[in-house]
Amino acid sequence: MKTIKFMVIVSVVFIAVLATINEVTKARIEQNFEIEQAKSMLYAFNIFPEGYSEDQMASTNVTADIPWKEGEVLQVLQTRLEKMSVPIPESLQNDLKGTFLEGQTSLEVYAGKNEQGEVSAYGLPLYGKGLWGTIEGFGVVSSDLKTMIGIDFTKQVETPGLGARIIEKEYKYFFRNLDLIGFFETITGQKPVIMVKDKEQTNVESSTNSVEAVTGATQTSQGVLDMINSNFAVYLKILQAYKEQA
Repeated sequence: MKTIKFMVIVSVVFIAVLATINEVTKARIEQNFEIEQAKSMLYAFNIFPEGYSEDQMASTNVTADIPWKEGEVLQVLQTRLEKMSVPIPESLQNDLKGTFLEGQTSLEVYAGKNEQGEVSAYGLPLYGKGLWGTIEGFGVVSSDLKTMIGIDFTKQVETPGLGARIIEKEYKYFFRNLDLIGFFETITGQKPVIMVKDKEQTNVESSTNSVEAVTGATQTSQGVLDMINSNFAVYLKILQAYKEQA
């Protein structure tokens, strides 16, 4: 009986300790998550710490390798980006069927502003499927909706060394200056707007509607393209309608 009482007391003590640790670290965990999300958003917007550029990143570097100071990254996010709600026209409701926006009346967007305070880009959430599970990301388009500014992936469970390489600079760099004009010319039966091709130049050097796949990760690469093609087919219509009414 004494042994049972002792075990109960020990269990209660351990539970109390774990509960305390959890409560103490909860705020820190949430802050770390907020910082990582901010880094991804700023990367997609092509915004880096002062004195640092993407050219200084190695091809295998990921967003976490960018030398942001902890207090700086959230300050820059608040200064350079503005959260806004863009109304979804009734005429586009049919386009939302089967998407995460089905039944929604507005789209959450982050507007990136230049030094003059003018909107220069729009940041949008991305949702899709890879080989092993959900892929989530953040994509940014220019204010004229013609090109992609950048992309980053905030959630993925792809194979390390293969599909998981979508988070590396080498792959994401092909989305810089990606041509989006095809989304405004889509007709029934047309091939996906964004495609995979072997490329001799990046889209920064010569803008096209294609990117390179991750070697050995065909399904993950296709999952990313499917995500972009399906998400932006709707997003750009919503943003275009918003701009026409502004």
